[in-house]
Amino acid sequence: MLTAILVDGPFFIRRIRQIFPSSVHHDARLMADLVWRLSAAHLFERNQPKRHLFRIFFYDTPMMNGKVTLPVTKQNIDLSKSKEGQFRSAFQRQLQRKRKLAVKLGEPATIDNWKLSEDAQADLLAKRIGVDDLQDDDFVPDTLTRGIELRMGVDLASLAYKKQVQQVVLLTGDGAFASAAELLRHEGIDVVLDPMWQNISEELFTYIDGLRSTCPPPERAAEFLARIGNENESEEMP
Repeated sequence: MLTAILVDGPFFIRRIRQIFPSSVHHDARLMADLVWRLSAAHLFERNQPKRHLFRIFFYDTPMMNGKVTLPVTKQNIDLSKSKEGQFRSAFQRQLQRKRKLAVKLGEPATIDNWKLSEDAQADLLAKRIGVDDLQDDDFVPDTLTRGIELRMGVDLASLAYKKQVQQVVLLTGDGAFASAAELLRHEGIDVVLDPMWQNISEELFTYIDGLRSTCPPPERAAEFLARIGNENESEEMP
């Protein structure tokens, strides 16, 4: 069975940052490794025949650039030189090195505002810091992304009509894929949704054939990181 895996990039990054500790959040190499590992895990399932990978499609926004005003110090900076901008640039370069993985970009992101990072929000809620302690690095651009859903929809339709695969896995939590998923099922393609442990509405079950999250739940994230760290060390040994 040939399987295509489509990853909603902004959703993936947001969920990883909600599940994994802060040491992962701006580690471009590890984040790219997680894209590959969590996607490839769908090729193996207990008591099921092995799947074969057609390709992983990762949908993201173009690298951020342009002048913006920082939320705290009010300094003007080039967004491409910000912490988040540098991470996204390095992250996409790491993804492009992965075998059988295609990075597909939407339209340039528009910076509408700033929002608290996952780490800063957690620290505030836990009362480890106060509002007066917030710094520029505690905020990330609140971007308006365009084109990702359209590109995913076009690719899903192409996979269906060309009958290139027998299964499609969607790593997303957005119901915008519902129409495309319905088309896939009408063409006899098995559709699996991976919401990365995010709750989904009951109506989405009418558009999919299976639900499976391959990333660890938050309480097992540290254990998972330790395990893949040991695997990477073993691969690097002579």
